[in-house]
Amino acid sequence: MVEKKPNFIVIGAMKAATTSLYTYLKQHPEIFMTKVKEPMFFNNFQQENKYKILGSKSKKLTTLNDYLAMFDDVKKEKAIGEASPAYIYNPKAPQLIKEHLSNVKIIAILRQPTDRAYSNYLHTKRADREDAATFQEAIELENKRIKDNWSPLYHYIEKGYYSVQLKRYFDLFSEKNIKIYLFEDVVKNTNETLKDIFKFLEVDENVEIDTSKKANVSGIPSGLMGWILKKMRYYNLMPKFAISDYLPKFIVKLIFRSVYKPTEKLNEDSRRDITERYYKGEIRSLEKLIDRDLSSWLS
Repeated sequence: MVEKKPNFIVIGAMKAATTSLYTYLKQHPEIFMTKVKEPMFFNNFQQENKYKILGSKSKKLTTLNDYLAMFDDVKKEKAIGEASPAYIYNPKAPQLIKEHLSNVKIIAILRQPTDRAYSNYLHTKRADREDAATFQEAIELENKRIKDNWSPLYHYIEKGYYSVQLKRYFDLFSEKNIKIYLFEDVVKNTNETLKDIFKFLEVDENVEIDTSKKANVSGIPSGLMGWILKKMRYYNLMPKFAISDYLPKFIVKLIFRSVYKPTEKLNEDSRRDITERYYKGEIRSLEKLIDRDLSSWLS
């Protein structure tokens, strides 16, 4: 009898291609992924999070029974998982995961921290949940917001200190049960990376996956439809599944082209300055922890 609880979790990071990975993993016949894209259970279980946030708060999953019920549809899949990219940042999540899913495998995707922070800011801005007019202003507000108990959604810079976050997992889980990838691996070497993940999850490595679907395409909503989308995000009315799974690709492209206008890229000088100011030492520490050359993140 198949045990109907997760044996792997994608823990993050936010805005690091975790939605794309979720979409790819769902296609594998030997992998089960929850219908709800980001359960975020271990961010809410046994925790009282009274964070400040602009807009409506989403309904929280707080009981173990409700969480495990998400896996009731498991049949003969070998790998059973979920993807909640906020787990990496929550200091209590690793211990809770260890207590309730002791042998679970951990997957993390890391993105150049300044790029991740800016993408996070744009994501929040798209949802009409950010009143800071610029990314720089949001950074300047961050320490006060953290002190005033604002949601981690607004911890743009702080969430980029991956080495501290990952160490909590390495302290609790066997190194052989943790796989760390870079955003570049998923985006530029997708098929090779998927094969490696499939091997890690002990499923068929040769299954063909449609990687043409792009999840979480960036852009700022514009026009009437854009305004409606922003309000849907603000009031938490967006569906909790990937729309691209249910609509033809050409329809999805048409929607994005008509609703979203291109976002302004972060100025290269600003990117370099933010990386130098906040992340130079962090990137060097992370290199040692995960044994990867991250010099490209500093350029």
